[in-house]
Amino acid sequence: MAYTLPSAEEKSNYVEQKFDEIAKKYDHFNDVITFGMHRYWKKFVVRQTGLRPGDHCLDLCCGTGDIAREVLRQHPLCIVTGLDFSEEMLKIAESKNSKNSGIQFLLGDAMNIPFPDANFDAVTIGYGLRNVQNLNGCLQEILRVLKPGGVMVCLDVGKVRLPVIAELNNFYFFRIVPLIGNWLMPGQEMFHYLPHSSLEYPNQELLKHLMLEAGFQEAEIHDFVFGASTVHVAYKPTNNSK
Repeated sequence: MAYTLPSAEEKSNYVEQKFDEIAKKYDHFNDVITFGMHRYWKKFVVRQTGLRPGDHCLDLCCGTGDIAREVLRQHPLCIVTGLDFSEEMLKIAESKNSKNSGIQFLLGDAMNIPFPDANFDAVTIGYGLRNVQNLNGCLQEILRVLKPGGVMVCLDVGKVRLPVIAELNNFYFFRIVPLIGNWLMPGQEMFHYLPHSSLEYPNQELLKHLMLEAGFQEAEIHDFVFGASTVHVAYKPTNNSK
């Protein structure tokens, strides 16, 4: 099936609508296509935050709340907020939220985070940066809400550097993943969007460069599965209160 990505102007509304449509199957889909490895990667993301008791973490594009819950599991004395623009995803996140967990899930846009400057010690974002309307604008918005010295930890797809493995990865991502999605939700085109959205998403080194260009002081790259999945850890300068 031929698939065309939405235009930049259409992207935000398109992604919001499609994530609403697949929300009930999204966790199962992730478990199947990553063979459960996404859960390990999310634990790794949280370990990189270096949070201390009383710190405040924003899980941006939180989806069904996997990372937000993991933050609280690893750092039970932290304040955790999850933000997403998909109401259906947030309903699932809330349904998994224990009454005394302390996680606050909010409806909001990653391009216009509804919090004041220098509000968070850490911002985590899993599989969300690839879906924003303006990547550079989102990075600057994350930088704005981080406290000086705060950290952003981003998990998303990456680019495999070894040619043979890259071919295998592309075959799996573009051919097998949509088949799995179609098995779970027949006719749902969002499972074609997910691999195709990676074509315009920068590779690991370029994304690191964009983070530094946005104002982050340093950025680290941690690759998994030969780079098919990647985590970026970037720090806001301690002397910059943007």
